[in-house]
Formats: sequence, C-alpha cells, structure tokens
Amino acid sequence: MSIAQIVLSDLHLGARDSLLTHVNGAGEIADGPSEVLASFANALRETLKDDEKPQLVLLGDALDLGLSPFGDVSKSFLQLIDAFFPKDGREIFSRDIVYIAGNHDHHLWRMAQDHCFVTEVMDGKIPGDLEHITTITGTPRHRCRMMESLIAHRPHLAGAHVHIAYPNWGIADRQRGRAVVMHHGHYLDSMYRALSNFRGFLEGSEPRPATMHELEEQNGPWIDFLWSDLGSAGQIGGEAGTLYQTMLSAGASHDMAEAIARRVTGGLHSKLGINPKMELKYGITLDNLIRAGVDLTAGRGAEKQREGYRHVLGEDEIDDIGWYLSTPMAAQLREELGELPREVQFVFGHTHKPFQDELMVDGYDLPVGVFNTGGWVLDEPGLMPVQGCAAMLVSDELEVASLRLFNDPVDGVMNPVRVEGSGRETKLVGEAAAAVEAASSHWAEFSRAVHARIDEEGDKRVRDFLDKSNDMREAAE
Repeated sequence: MSIAQIVLSDLHLGARDSLLTHVNGAGEIADGPSEVLASFANALRETLKDDEKPQLVLLGDALDLGLSPFGDVSKSFLQLIDAFFPKDGREIFSRDIVYIAGNHDHHLWRMAQDHCFVTEVMDGKIPGDLEHITTITGTPRHRCRMMESLIAHRPHLAGAHVHIAYPNWGIADRQRGRAVVMHHGHYLDSMYRALSNFRGFLEGSEPRPATMHELEEQNGPWIDFLWSDLGSAGQIGGEAGTLYQTMLSAGASHDMAEAIARRVTGGLHSKLGINPKMELKYGITLDNLIRAGVDLTAGRGAEKQREGYRHVLGEDEIDDIGWYLSTPMAAQLREELGELPREVQFVFGHTHKPFQDELMVDGYDLPVGVFNTGGWVLDEPGLMPVQGCAAMLVSDELEVASLRLFNDPVDGVMNPVRVEGSGRETKLVGEAAAAVEAASSHWAEFSRAVHARIDEEGDKRVRDFLDKSNDMREAAE
C-alpha cells in the first residue's frame, strides 16, 4: 500500500496569523519557508518512502485572499512551493496538484468560471451561464491559472499543473465500492448558505438546497461578495478582519454589541428627542428592545462561534453534515456513479478543529468516515485545546488516516505527532503510524517549531487584539 494523496487545508498563506507564513522583522513577507513550514516538509520527506510521491490536494483556504493582499498571498504560496518542491532537493509531491476552493479563496474558482465562459465566447458560443460546479470524480478539467503562473517563477518546475475543482472533488473505486470525497466545509456552515436561508424564509420552504448546483448558484455570489477577496479592499479589508476577530471573542463581541446599542439609543435621544428609557409594555423599555435586537444580530453569530470553540461539533453542525452527505453530495455521486459507493470517507476543513469519527447517514450502507483537517492559524487571542491541525493521508486503496500534527498546547505541553483513524481498523493507519514513528525525531523538531511559533504569535495577538477591540469600542461609542 502507498499514500496516493496528502490533503492539506486552511493554510491561509499570506495571513500574518498563519503558522506557515514567513514574515521578516519589518512585518513583510520574507523569502523562503518559515521554520514551521521547513520542518514540516522535512518530516514529511523523511516519513514517505523514497519512491513515493503522493498528489498534493489543497482543500480550500490555502490562499488567504479573504483577508490578505494578493501580493502577500502570492509570495507566501511560493514559500510553500520552495519547501515542497526544492530546486536542489527531493520533491515531496508529484507535479500534479489539485486545488478545491473554499470561502477565503472562492475567487480562484470565480476566475476559472470566467475564463471558461470567455473561452467559449471566443470560440463563437454564448453559454447560458457560468459553470457552477465541477464533477466529483475524474481529473478536474479546469486549471488554476494564478497558481500555475506563480509556479512558473520556479523554472525547475516546468510542466507542473494545478487543477481546480469546486465545491467537491474525490476518487472512486467501483470495484472496491469505495469513494473518498473532499469539500472545504464552508457549505456545512449556515452562514455561507445565507441566500438559500433567505429564499427559504421568503417562500416558507426548506432552506437547504437539494443539489450542489442549486447550492452554489444561490450562494456563490454571496461568498464572493463578502468572504473571497477582502484582502484587496485596502483599509476597509483590514477593518473587516478586525471585526471577524472581535466576533470570535466572547468579551470583545459583547462589548462591541453593547457599544452599538448605546450609540443607537443615544442617537434616538439626541436627534429625535426619543427617550430610550421610555416603557413600551410589560416593563420593557425601548433601550431593552434595541439591546436585544443588536444581540440577536451582531451578537448571535458571535455566540455561535464562541460555543463552537468549546467542542469539536455541536448538534446543529452534525445535522448539517448529515444533510450535506445525504442530500446534495449523495445526489451528485448517484448521478456520476449510478449508485452510492458502499464505503465513503468524507474529508473537510474550515472549522480549524481537527477530528476523525464515523457518522450514520441516511442512504449509506455503512457509517461514513468523517475527517477534519483543522487549520494552521490562531483564531483566538487565547489558546483552545480543540483547535489544531491535521493532514489527511489517502492510500491507493482509498483508505484514509489522519496525521494529527498538533493541537494548541495545554499547560504548555504539545501532544506528539501521531496517526489516527475514524474508528475502524485499516492497513493505512498501521503502516503510516510505523512510518511516523521511524521519523519521530524529525516530527519532534516540527512540534518544537510549532510550539515556539504559537507562543510567539499568541503573545503578539493578545496585545494587538486588546488594542484593536478597545479602538472599535471607542469608535462605536
């Protein structure tokens, strides 16, 4: 058995809070890989067999276009290329990369859509609309021109390709009745299905779409508008990033909601002469009503995020995964394969909280193996034990194992790198665990580098976060 694919997600290259982005003392993107990235590449190289070159699958938000400028993102991506495909060293991966766009890099999929449409127009055709989704199985027919153009800056990588798929990509083995399907994970989050939810509210119908085509057709523009390239929005893009970080903090988001409510009630009093303390009914004042309204809008999204950091998955999130697997994903698999494979493994990221488990899903013969990659960024000013990162290993027999790279340290202690499965015994877990153990000294060096970077970044983020949240509270007042 050999490893056919290694899946990495949520690298957020270009973001200053990504553990992989290498920034110099002046706060600019530096040349060459960071210590974390270099030690990760070295440990992977020592773990894989000499003749083993798996395919690299980047499962969304690898490029932090949502909150970082294109130039920073591009330079940081070349840091990754230099680590994985060194000019004077052993290349870790094959030169055939698959990229599955997420929410922070949905813009890359939009570029592919536009290029396909323009190409057909140049050929004398006028398509009815953009191509909203790609097939799950088979080699994606679209290429990521931006990433290939960046790779072209490294002449020794001539012939390298980056195929782009959206919103799913996977591999199926009809003979074994197995399939592995990968999706970034944003459509498992109701925030990214906002337009579908709005349609369902207006029509009084089921808000969650039945097909992948409907899901992307309805919500793709929303993701592009708000999440995909704010990094190029100058100062307002930076402020959006500050707002996002504020909403991830219980104290800061509460203070901000309170300040907004005070500003609204103060404006009513000073400009319209309305007393916010006037009683409306049952002892409820106008001030009470406004504060409740702000909490239900600005505060409710933050509350969901805060609760999510106490555990890996909540009941609503499990329900959304079940819907995604049983409805739009199952429909697309049946359309392409004629029937659902007997064994399905599902890999996603987005939450930045790695885990692996099995889930009973309607329509599937066996429990679906569910694997989350976690992420490479610090989302909170403080450390969260459930936050961390994993790389997914996919074998040529379509078994999946999680290479658990790290979780935020608890009491200053980092767990060692290890291999875990979803619960059932597989050959891949045993073989990969033995390979990781044989390279344990290299993985220990990686853990040391990660721990040092987390400590450094954590201290810096606490200082920056307190400064910015205070500034936002004062502005709201």
